[in-house]
Amino acid sequence: MKKFLLLGLTVFCLSCSVENDEINELEISEVNLITSNDGCTIYELQFADEATLEVRNFYDYLEVSVINLGENQFNSLSIHFAETENEFPRTGKGDLNASKFYYSQNVDKGIDEVKVNFTFDELGLTVGDEILITSIAEFGSGKNKSKIIATDSELTDGTYYFKYLVEEFKYYAGNDHIREITLSDAVAIPSWDEVRKLYAGMLDPGVPKNSGVYNPSIWDIINDFNDPNRASKVDDYTTIYTLGSGECSDSVELTLKVVPDPL
Repeated sequence: MKKFLLLGLTVFCLSCSVENDEINELEISEVNLITSNDGCTIYELQFADEATLEVRNFYDYLEVSVINLGENQFNSLSIHFAETENEFPRTGKGDLNASKFYYSQNVDKGIDEVKVNFTFDELGLTVGDEILITSIAEFGSGKNKSKIIATDSELTDGTYYFKYLVEEFKYYAGNDHIREITLSDAVAIPSWDEVRKLYAGMLDPGVPKNSGVYNPSIWDIINDFNDPNRASKVDDYTTIYTLGSGECSDSVELTLKVVPDPL
């Protein structure tokens, strides 16, 4: 299964856990909320003026992405998920302890964009669940280092966490599939629609068969099969079936494997 998430994210590397991080939520100032809907609901918060945090869910995982907006170095990212407020790790003084968060990693120097995925299974989530999420990031260098909590005037509403509702992902395309067909059977397929039905028949149960886009198209596959310059029609004919568009799409690879007729 392939995800087409057109976020323009760069490759990133994460190492060593953040050590002994403490943060007092009373020292955090809040900023404005931006929530957008592009087929998925996106929860967008800010690390003050330093970075943007986005959270959304797909079919079976949560995606958390952070984009550094300022000049200061992006040093670390910590994320925690909880069912109740009392489940957030704290120090002996009662401050949030980012080093004990579910996810707490340093960010390699020069990396400005980070994307992390968390499966529903590992978090114990199902569609319809509401969870609490908090995230802390460190920026700057030397004496100018600062730890900032992701906040928003509406989503966090005076607290250090926000409530996230796990929604049904409408564009799940299923798993990759391969189907074999003999050469004589392939040649005998009578129409474009019958070829389309062959590919649609490979889709997982429950996946919409008429709502997606094939790339290459069914006509492209037919023309490729019938190309007079082909050395042999025995080959793999693969297309990508995509549901949705843009950031909230999902794709699956479907391959029709044309094999020689049995002797």
